[in-house]
Amino acid sequence: MVTHMTAAPSLRRGFLGALLALLTLASGAAPAAPADLVLVVGATGRTGIEAVGQLVAKGYRVRAFARSAEKARASLPASVEVAVGDVRDPATVAPAMQGVRYVISAIGGGARNAAIGNGPADVDRDGNIHLIDAARRAGVAHFVLVSSGGIEQADTYPAEFMRPVLAAKRDSENHLRSSGLAYTIVRPGGLGGEPRAQSRIVLRQEPGAPFGRITRAEVAQVCIAALGSAAARGKTFEVLTGDGEAVTDFEPLFAAMQADPPPGAK
Repeated sequence: MVTHMTAAPSLRRGFLGALLALLTLASGAAPAAPADLVLVVGATGRTGIEAVGQLVAKGYRVRAFARSAEKARASLPASVEVAVGDVRDPATVAPAMQGVRYVISAIGGGARNAAIGNGPADVDRDGNIHLIDAARRAGVAHFVLVSSGGIEQADTYPAEFMRPVLAAKRDSENHLRSSGLAYTIVRPGGLGGEPRAQSRIVLRQEPGAPFGRITRAEVAQVCIAALGSAAARGKTFEVLTGDGEAVTDFEPLFAAMQADPPPGAK
């Protein structure tokens, strides 16, 4: 089903979604379940496609938010609902949130020679801010943001073309932390390649640690594992791959991460 996100959201569905979120937050985040509706933003990007595919394989209800219905239909499973809109236009974002319990944002603007209006400030910063604000108003229970490794060095990053991207993602991270939403911020290392037969996903919070690498499929795996996880809530961490057996239970890894300090704390 393709939905053009222009009509006003249903009051009844919005009320029920907000009530569910309030009950969830009051009792602590509950583990995600296939009956929950997950909104994947950036669904036709390479990480988004991986997230959608894995969610569908696990039996989740998935709504993909994309600019082009044609591109979404060509690249995503037929069972996925498609909401057509643009993160740069808040009027199309809000309706896409109706009935949604979880959000995975995997959007990204152009790092090199981005078209006017489609750069990091427009997409990575403002686009995510629009999503976060709409998710808060809709009572979304958990927002998972795909950010980037290297955020701590946004102003001095060796590859200068990446500095605006990292700065924009840093701003969206800060907005999410101060939003009041339950959230998890996932910072991938260098993206690319295929999963190795003997590789283990590693989570870390070490400022200035050497840059690692990870596949998009593995990033999607971490994001999905974080949905509804109380152990992952309110935390920011880098993800990369190392040697060892594959992770089958992320809860101990999430629990080992330190929670983010309150906004404004030094």
